[in-house]
This record gives sequence, structure tokens and C-alpha cells, in this order.
Amino acid sequence: MLIDAAELGVAAQRLRGAGDGLDVADARLRAAAWHAATLATDVPQVRPLADALDALRRAAWGPARLARDVADLATRTRDAAGAYDLAETDAQARWTRVVGGLGLVLGAGPVGAAVLSSAAFGVAVGDLLLDEARQLAVDPWGAMSPAGLPEDLERLAAVPQRVVADGRGALVLQLLAAALGSMTGAFAPELDPVRRFSAHVAGLLPAREVRLVPRADPPDLPAPRGVEGLVDLVARTYDEDTATGEPGTPLATVTVQRLDHADGTRSWVVAVPGTRAAGLTGDVPTDNGTNLALEGGVPDVMSRAVLAAMAEAGIGADEPVALVGHSQGGMVAANVAAAAVGTYAVRLVVTVGSPDVPAAPPPGVATVTLRHREDAVTLLDGKVGERGGQGALSVVRDLAATGGPARPSFSEAHAVAGYVRTGAMVDDALGDLPADDPVRRALTDVLGRTPAGATTTQTTVTAAPLVAPEPGAPVVVRPREVAPSVVPPPVVLPLGARAPWPPEPRVPWAR
Repeated sequence: MLIDAAELGVAAQRLRGAGDGLDVADARLRAAAWHAATLATDVPQVRPLADALDALRRAAWGPARLARDVADLATRTRDAAGAYDLAETDAQARWTRVVGGLGLVLGAGPVGAAVLSSAAFGVAVGDLLLDEARQLAVDPWGAMSPAGLPEDLERLAAVPQRVVADGRGALVLQLLAAALGSMTGAFAPELDPVRRFSAHVAGLLPAREVRLVPRADPPDLPAPRGVEGLVDLVARTYDEDTATGEPGTPLATVTVQRLDHADGTRSWVVAVPGTRAAGLTGDVPTDNGTNLALEGGVPDVMSRAVLAAMAEAGIGADEPVALVGHSQGGMVAANVAAAAVGTYAVRLVVTVGSPDVPAAPPPGVATVTLRHREDAVTLLDGKVGERGGQGALSVVRDLAATGGPARPSFSEAHAVAGYVRTGAMVDDALGDLPADDPVRRALTDVLGRTPAGATTTQTTVTAAPLVAPEPGAPVVVRPREVAPSVVPPPVVLPLGARAPWPPEPRVPWAR
């Protein structure tokens, strides 16, 4: 039996809509019965109609009873969809280990890479090849007719979107990572082939030091009021060359927002943007070198930069913190939450269109993961489906079925603007969760129950190759030359050096 959890979710939404319609019908029937009863006092002939309407309203098959039954069925269907998604995720995790073990075994042989690459190709286009074979067997002349060539080419061009939407892209990536790992000698103990290959390549890249330059004139960004506001804060944190970025914002800028509440307490929101450079070792650290390090579970420059920016902002050890990021920024947010244990009171992590990282959220930290079914970036960890667990709210939205583009491109599916709209949909549905739900409690802890005053600071992160000091020489924090009284001196954080702020937390980079 094959079950599509996404279709179950759509069915649950339609059932809820039907229940709302039945509630409206019951309200109109109740109003009609009241008017008929009122009219019956003056016109006795109307009494049978009033009695019939009242009986219909109270009947077991009346709209009120049906509305309750449909609402209960919608809830059960939604729960079933969630259960199947979690089961799919567990099965995917098991399959990842199988593929990883297969890569380790085949990688030692001379044909391992070829076998794994062929398997990846077969998974990607296997359904297309089977369909062609079926047509050839049923109608050989029609299958070979030139008239069908345009349709065949169109179906072939749609393969990338299809393998992403149905989740096969994750398995294809695992097989390709296993093949590349066998060619490059990535034979670490980690069974996950994507993680193993990412860590291997990241380990070959030169180390970089981080430079933090506080912005003298950051924009006055509004305080977030929910998941939509948190995602919008990330969207505004992008540089000015993006559709959502604020004018004047440089590349690789981190936003730290202090929220001052009416009761005198304060909390913090830290927003991290995603990849904005295609290189591996450039001076813009939001690049693919950082992506490889994050996915491989090895130290990365952006996680260290965000921890440093939080220290520079003066976040107190007992002040609630929410970390939110899009794409690479979501991976950084998850990493920082794991690294901040014992240093900061992280209450909530929101990842948007992000792959997973090895570092698991520590106990007591609620997580919200937003993914679009058509977003290929979310599959770059080689996993598919929802990410469950205690204190987690995992949302996978089908754009084509929920008001998004009917056939979204990869860029449309991954755009942060689309995730802002998804965040608004999550806010609308949060009322269905219990009041003591971990996500609802974490949102209240950080954002408060009433609007808070917001103070926004921003820090631009740059990177440079790490120059090893002479043996025995002390590590020096070197400020960049900047105009005094205009921009505070930047902080330089070399990888592996002790920082001049609270002790460096331990990071579970690899499990």
C-alpha cells in the first residue's frame, strides 16, 4: 500500500473547509427556524414549517452534527498525515544508512563510482524509462513516431522538478555523494554519504578568520509578532541586491534585535541570511565553503561569527533568544543553538528552506522548520519529509496546492518572500495547537503577549585566509582601519583562537 502524506494533508484541509461550510449552513438554518417560529405566533399555518426546520436542525444527519463529525475527521486525517510523514522520515533515515554502507563497500572497488552513479541516474529517470518501455511494448510505432518527440522532450525537461517534488532527489543526492566519495577517498566512519562527502571536502579547504564590522546606520526594522514576522526579519536582513533586502545592507549581514517589553524584561531575535556567494574560500563567508562545513558537521565561520555578534550585542545569559535563518542561515541558526548551551537562553529556532545539520537542538529549545515541497535546497542534506521530535513544529507546504505558483521554478520555491507567506499561514494555524505547546510557549517567551519596542543592530561578516602565527607567538586580535567615531572597530575571530568574550561553548560538530 502506497500512501501520499501530502495528499492526506490536502484532504484534511478540504474536510475542514467542508466543516466550516456546514457550520454556516447550520447558522442559516437556525435563523430560518427562529423566524418561522416567530411568524407562527401570528400565522398558525406556519407552525408545521417551523417544527420541520427545528427537527432538521436537531437531527443526527443535520448540519450541526455533520459539522462536528467532519471536523473530527479532518483532525484525524491531519494527524494521520503527520504520522505517515514521520514514518517516511524514519524510513528515509534507514535508507540513508543503507546507501552509506553501500558506498563504503563499493567505494573500495574499481567500479564503485560507476555503479553508484548509474543507480542515481536510474532513480532520477527510472519512471520515465519504464513509461517509455511500456508505450513501446503496447504501441511500438506510436512510441517511435516523431510526432511524440516534443512531448517526450517536455517530460524529460520536467525531470528535475519532479524528482524534487516527490522526494527522489534526496536519494539521487545520496547516491551521487557516495559515488563522489568513492572517487575522492571520503571513507570517514559517518554512514550518511552526503555528510561524509561534505566533511571530506570541507576539510580540504583552507581555514579562514572572521572579521565583524558593526553597521553604524542599521535600518529601524519592526519587531516581529509571529512566525511571519521572524521570517520577514530574515528577508530584510539580505543585501540590497535581493528582492526583500533593505537598501544599503551589505552582503553577509547578521541582524540582532533587542525587544524591550512593557514589564521591563527584554528578549532577543537573531536573524541570519542564506548563501550569497558561489565560491568556497572567498571574503564573503555566506558561500558554499560554509555550506559544506555546516552539512559536514565541521567548524564553520558563520556560526562563530553569529556567536561573536551575540556577545557583542550584550545578550544576557537569562534573556530569551530566538534564532531564525533562511537556507544556509537556518543551518547556522541550528548550529548556534547547539553551541550556545550554558551561555545563552535560546528558546526558539526557526529554519526556513534549510537542509539539516548534524548538531541537534538541545533539550528545551523549540524548533519550527518551514519547507516547500518543491524547494530543492531542502533536499541537499539527502533527506526528505518532515523533521519531527519533541518540541518541533515541522511544516511542508505544497506551493501548487496552497495558492503558490502552479509550477514553481527552483528559485520561486526557495525564495524567502514565499516563506514569509508560509509563515503567515503557520501563524493562522497556531491557534489549533494547545496553549502549552512548546512552540507557542517559546514564541510568547521571546515575542511577548503585546507589541514590544525593538532596537536593531547589524553586523557585517567578512572572512580572510587564516595566517598561522610563528611558533610561540601570541594570537593577536587585529582591528581593521576604520574612521574613528563613525564605525566601531571590528572584531577579528581566528578559528581555533580564544575569544575575548565568554568562554567558547562546546559544539557537538559531529555525532
